[in-house]
Amino acid sequence: MQLLITFFLLLSLLLVLKTPVSSVLGEVFHFVGTPFWNASSGIAGWFHEQGSLITSKKALLKENDELRDIIDRTALDAYSYTLLREENDMLKEKLGRTPEKEFLLARVLATPGQSPFDTLIIDAGSTEGVALGMRIFTDGDFVIGEVTSVFGHSSVVTLYSAPGSELPVILASDGTPATLFGEGGGNFLITLPRGTLISPGDLVNIPALAPEYAAVVDAVDRPEGESLAYVYLKLPMNIYQLKWVYVASPLVSRNGVGEKTQ
Repeated sequence: MQLLITFFLLLSLLLVLKTPVSSVLGEVFHFVGTPFWNASSGIAGWFHEQGSLITSKKALLKENDELRDIIDRTALDAYSYTLLREENDMLKEKLGRTPEKEFLLARVLATPGQSPFDTLIIDAGSTEGVALGMRIFTDGDFVIGEVTSVFGHSSVVTLYSAPGSELPVILASDGTPATLFGEGGGNFLITLPRGTLISPGDLVNIPALAPEYAAVVDAVDRPEGESLAYVYLKLPMNIYQLKWVYVASPLVSRNGVGEKTQ
């Protein structure tokens, strides 16, 4: 190894001295040294690549751990919500205050993109027991509208988000009463005193024994110099892509037994 190092040092000295011999030896030096340089460059690149892979792997493992934590927390929240809801339902049943409604599953034949503005057409009508005024639910206990026209095997549903619609609601955060105004396209507006505590993501409820949600807060605008806050809300689902809904049929309790109204 020492002889090889000495050889390359001598060659380097000859190259620096610019002698005739150095010109010839320079070509030999480049010919012999090129494979070594390429090899060293390749080895350095390989180590750099391995280092990048190790760094990327560490980042992925860290991200994976963070995602697992989020999933675990979400599962715990969902489990807690389920337990609370079950306890709430049991308490209401013991007190004789069970929600007085049953549901009929209906397929959406036409959404607002195919039917008049902010209306749905569903495949259930008077033959299936649908009547005017029955409310329409989606998954997640959201109430989105009411039946406004009934035919033999189909019905028209007008969404609460239709322009001109007004719906009494309460803020889920503190129970403040408000009026939900339809703005079209699954959107709503509420005006509240400027100091009302409300934030994006908050729910707005329809007063009822069982959880019934009307919309989710999307944004809050508190203009300078005004005493009001303008709360913009929306439905959490895409009304233009609805496939199924639930028609709520009211029940009348008689001696603790629910019977469908005629």
